[in-house]
Amino acid sequence: MNCPRAHIQRVLPWLAMLIVLGCGCSHSGETEVREKGYTGVVTPQPPAFFTGAACVLLTNSLGFSARVSGQAESVSGRERNFSGQLLGLGAKLFFSPEQDESTGKQQRAAGLSFIWDVNENRGYVLSETMQAYAPVSYSLRITNVVISKVQAPPQKLAGYLCESAHATVQKADGTTANFELLRAADLNGFPIRLTSITNSSMLLTLNFTKIRLESPGSRVFEPPDGFTKYSSPEAMVDELAARQHSLKRKRTDDLLQLPGYGSPH
Repeated sequence: MNCPRAHIQRVLPWLAMLIVLGCGCSHSGETEVREKGYTGVVTPQPPAFFTGAACVLLTNSLGFSARVSGQAESVSGRERNFSGQLLGLGAKLFFSPEQDESTGKQQRAAGLSFIWDVNENRGYVLSETMQAYAPVSYSLRITNVVISKVQAPPQKLAGYLCESAHATVQKADGTTANFELLRAADLNGFPIRLTSITNSSMLLTLNFTKIRLESPGSRVFEPPDGFTKYSSPEAMVDELAARQHSLKRKRTDDLLQLPGYGSPH
């Protein structure tokens, strides 16, 4: 039996709405996973105080451990706060960032840390989540460092009596970087605070607490045994993103197979 034309016109919009709702329920999870899976991945970079001139002022032949908190500000006014555990031995440094709200979601997921050789200006990016590492290097070369005392009254900072000093770091390209230091006499002149004063693209301030002058052992400054080596940090985080995408896709596929999932509401 044929339906009147007016009745069909009234029913069609409702049928279309039911179809849209049904498709939305059954595929929304899958679409969300696909969109997130193809989001751009940010390449992890060593902290600013590793790749800049400040790193040479943190070398200590006796070894040390400390908590470092700092702020890097670009000429555009963009600021980035960071903190974590810093270990040093001679020209080798190891930094493990603290995971908090200021840490990027990707970095928290990867469980990143960094090894650096100040003399060679290269090191490794490590991912605890991936059980992997990748080499990284920069072109900066330091040719000379001059540290001179500043005639000023001692200051107490972080429980230590500190003397003011000025540091000039000369680079191979002919430029220099200048820093103000507050050095603790009880810690063999270790800088409790380091502030860049050079008119450059990056202003840096570092503060140190919980300082212990002791050797952390040389093994800390090598990739752990059993970690997989990747050709670059980009390749390592791309693999992590691919694994996360596959895991989310599997979870979505499992969800789509549940009885009643995707049925019209």
